[in-house]
Amino acid sequence: MRKVLIVGGGPAGLCAASVLARSGIDVEIVEISPDLRPQGVGLAVTGPSVRALAMVDPDLLARCVAEGAVHRAMSFGTADGQITRRVPLRQPAGEQYPAGFGIMRPVFWGLLADAAQRAGAKIRLSVTITAVRQEPDRVEVSLSDGSAVTCDLLIGADGLWSKVRELAFDDEPDPSFTGQTAWRVMVPRAPEIDRGIVVYTGPRGRIGCNPVSASEMYVFVGEITPQPTRLPQQEWPALLRELLAGYGTVIERAREQIADPDQVDRRPLYAMLVRQPWYRGRILLIGDAAHTVTPQLAMGAGIAIEDAVVLGDVLGSDTDLDSALDQFMRRRYDRCRLVVENSLQLGEWDKHPGEPGADPAGLSEATFAALAAPF
Repeated sequence: MRKVLIVGGGPAGLCAASVLARSGIDVEIVEISPDLRPQGVGLAVTGPSVRALAMVDPDLLARCVAEGAVHRAMSFGTADGQITRRVPLRQPAGEQYPAGFGIMRPVFWGLLADAAQRAGAKIRLSVTITAVRQEPDRVEVSLSDGSAVTCDLLIGADGLWSKVRELAFDDEPDPSFTGQTAWRVMVPRAPEIDRGIVVYTGPRGRIGCNPVSASEMYVFVGEITPQPTRLPQQEWPALLRELLAGYGTVIERAREQIADPDQVDRRPLYAMLVRQPWYRGRILLIGDAAHTVTPQLAMGAGIAIEDAVVLGDVLGSDTDLDSALDQFMRRRYDRCRLVVENSLQLGEWDKHPGEPGADPAGLSEATFAALAAPF
């Protein structure tokens, strides 16, 4: 590999750029947005994802932890606020690293971009791919600014509605709407939210809190919506307050503080898993472009970062490209499938509270135990 072009400046693309650039590869990212710090609220980085970040760049991980809020356990409670189960979080990265952390989305993206640039990657904003042509030894890519790039490997890390997937994997179905819409709202951090994410189960399924800094947290809830809908943003605070009604203590206090539409983030949830393999010749999909995950396990960004780590490992081996990408698939597919499928199952239980056999806490704990294994 001499030249790699990455389409997409999210966790998958930025972490792949960091890993590959440090190995001496000429890496360029093109990102359609004018800003690498996206709008949004926050996210959780779980233990397996902490390990992956440490493998990308230990200094990057340290900076993320310093900016965020450390998680030590995941707690489950009832609608009135009583905690019924507290699950200590595993530390697959080792005792020297936290079990997880929450962080603001724009802050996290900014730190990832800074790490990629420090590693030597180049980033071009407001640009995306428009056409692609493969030759046996290269990929010729046309870009939206009228320029062209020739590379040894084209990586599609451009998310849910990937343009690379559309152009090079046109036989793949579109992502599927899951019947849920995720709401998140930023509020001051409650004193009770002192160990990490807390999830309360009640009349509208699971509602939770994720601390993302010393003073901030966000409340999240999944709304059942048979079809994806667009609603005027000025109506979001009132609609979210209605969704949160009937939950006590922490949620009730948070509900009273929702007034500004800019506090609130609302996103229909989609999921997909591209069929094997995720490469066609010298074009590879990673991250959400290959495996779009709903947020129930908070592992979407994490498995995207793992993709980057494994890709750097296989491309650094003394083997041909086809063999390297085959190794990548053998190491990634089943692990990503586990996260996609178990997240969807948790979402189904969210939509049907009280379903016989439902065990969200047990499935979450079993999934994280499996994800603690080396990848």
